[in-house]
Amino acid sequence: MRAWLFPLTAALLLAALPASAQYRWLDGDGRVNYGDQPPGDARDLTRIDTRGRVPDENAAALPFELRRAMSQYPATLYTADACPPCDTARVYLRRRGVPFLEIVVETEDEAAEMRRRVGVDSVPVLTLGRTPSIGFNEPAWSLALDAATYPAQSQLPLTYRQEPPQPLLPRVSGPAQRPPGEAAPATSPR
Repeated sequence: MRAWLFPLTAALLLAALPASAQYRWLDGDGRVNYGDQPPGDARDLTRIDTRGRVPDENAAALPFELRRAMSQYPATLYTADACPPCDTARVYLRRRGVPFLEIVVETEDEAAEMRRRVGVDSVPVLTLGRTPSIGFNEPAWSLALDAATYPAQSQLPLTYRQEPPQPLLPRVSGPAQRPPGEAAPATSPR
C-alpha cells in the first residue's frame, strides 16, 4: 500500500466528522453562557450555530456543487417583518437558487444576540459561513456568493422547498421566568 494513502484517508475521515455544536444557556445564577458542552442543569438551552446546516430532506436531490457550497459556507439570512430590503434580499437569493436559513429578528433580546453573532443589529444580513454581508447590495452579495462557490444560476430542483423562517431565539410560551430568588406573585383567594 502506498505510504501517502493512509494519511490522506485519515484526513478525509477527520474532515467528515461533525463540528462541535455551540449552545447558549442560563446558569443557576441566571447568567448567560456560551459553549459546546452545557451543564446538565442549564436552563433555556439553545443551539446557536448554523455551520454545516443542510436541509436533510432536500439535500439528496441537490447537485454536488451546491451541496458542497452549502456545507462549507451555509447561507443564513437575518430579516425582520415589514422590511422592504429584507424582501428584496430574500427574492434575490431565491432567484439565484441559494438555499438559505432565514432567521427573523423581532425582539430586543434577538437584536442583542444578532449583534453578538454578526456585529450589527440591523437587517438584512447575509452570512456565508461566519462571514457577514451587512445590508442588501446585489453586486456585493453576488461576489460573496461567487467566492463561496455557489452556482451563478439556480440549480435547485423544482421539488426543492425552502425552510420556513425561524426566530433567532426560541419563543417562550407560558409565564415569563423570574430571576433566581424572586418570589412568585401573590394570588388572592376569590
